[in-house]
Amino acid sequence: MLTTSFLNNYLASFFGYGQWTAPIWFVGIEEAGGRTESEVERRLSLWNHRGSKELEDAPVFYPKSGNDRWHGNKAELQATWKQLIRLLLLARNERDDKATMLANQREQLGSLAGDTCLAELLPLPSPDTETWNYRDWSDLPHLVSRQKYITTMLRPRADALQKKCAAIRPKVVIFYGLELAGGTSLLPSWSRIAGGWFNQAIAEEKILLSRRNAHTVFFITRHPVNESDGYFSRIGKFLGENHSSLFAKRQ
Repeated sequence: MLTTSFLNNYLASFFGYGQWTAPIWFVGIEEAGGRTESEVERRLSLWNHRGSKELEDAPVFYPKSGNDRWHGNKAELQATWKQLIRLLLLARNERDDKATMLANQREQLGSLAGDTCLAELLPLPSPDTETWNYRDWSDLPHLVSRQKYITTMLRPRADALQKKCAAIRPKVVIFYGLELAGGTSLLPSWSRIAGGWFNQAIAEEKILLSRRNAHTVFFITRHPVNESDGYFSRIGKFLGENHSSLFAKRQ
């Protein structure tokens, strides 16, 4: 069984990678992974050993936790991250070739030295939004099922992210994914974080949604796993043509 004290602390405190002060936030549903109990226990132990921080340094934390697929000299592009990077590069009017995206993933995305924050609405890694292994790995009552976990965690996590946004005021926040498995809409959660409802940024329905307040522009895209390179190229170019100042590199 997973170490209960580490797991409880992780559920309450871990949000992702990078720095809250980064000007660009990507906020997803949940992190991939969590295929074996030993993998998750190693992650929890490492996170605890490194100080139980709200945000970790992705290029450091992933290899130390036993996953070196996405960082280092032999890295390959991660399916979700590559589309976020593609969007970011094109919004900056930069090339989105494989070498450029891979360099960004290895060194910049979700790193303490970069200008992006990678946060998750839900804290525990899982292979997909239908699989739920934690019922067998923990005795915590709110992990008995995925639905119980979602019911318990969704609103407090959205509220915590809303408070972070209000206090830190990032330039841009990009939520990706419109619904959970089973058809549960994420629009209420994204709207709760952003402080209001979204409008269509592109005329076609749910291609890209947006909302602006005095300090931050929020966008919602579809999830990278379900979309093509062409979709994220289109979104990136649209953002570069209409919102380039939001994505300028931090000096």
